[in-house]
Amino acid sequence: MRRSADELDKMRKAGKVVAEMHEATRAAIRPGITTRQLNEVAAEVLTKRGARSNFLNYHGFPAVICTSPNDMIVHGIPGDYALREGDIISVDCGAIIEGYHGDAAYTAGVGVISDEAQRLIEVTERSLWAGIDQLTKGNRLNEIDGPCKTWPRPPGTPSFASTSATPSVPRCTKAPRCPTTGRARPGRP
Repeated sequence: MRRSADELDKMRKAGKVVAEMHEATRAAIRPGITTRQLNEVAAEVLTKRGARSNFLNYHGFPAVICTSPNDMIVHGIPGDYALREGDIISVDCGAIIEGYHGDAAYTAGVGVISDEAQRLIEVTERSLWAGIDQLTKGNRLNEIDGPCKTWPRPPGTPSFASTSATPSVPRCTKAPRCPTTGRARPGRP
């Protein structure tokens, strides 16, 4: 699927709003703040940038971000949970600009975190970059997944068996659904 320069520009604009949401929510993370308050911080960015949330009201989802503290895997609903010293939290942000979606998540520690939690964050970030290194012309989406899953990780660190991605298109759920699992083509790492 090829994108025009205009489409790429719209995708870039949406991605910049998501990056700003990351920056604002990351700066707000501290012991005592609730996940609902993080949602309000993100909503302010969307309003300031004239963007819409691609999460709010999607199948009834009540927030503009997903917040998943500690062992919650993904897509947690912001609420009254107050972050505590030592927690880790995943914050998933999304924005729509001129019909194009930006969507990305990060994980951060709250105050001082355990060595184990810090290692988890570092290993998953290295895994992400191993996948990003595969984003070259001619590679397929499923060729990103292999390096992510084979990156050395501490014993007991999970690797999800099946993951997929949604292309940045005017409609969040628009086909094709892109499985990220599979084998690389022959002759590829």
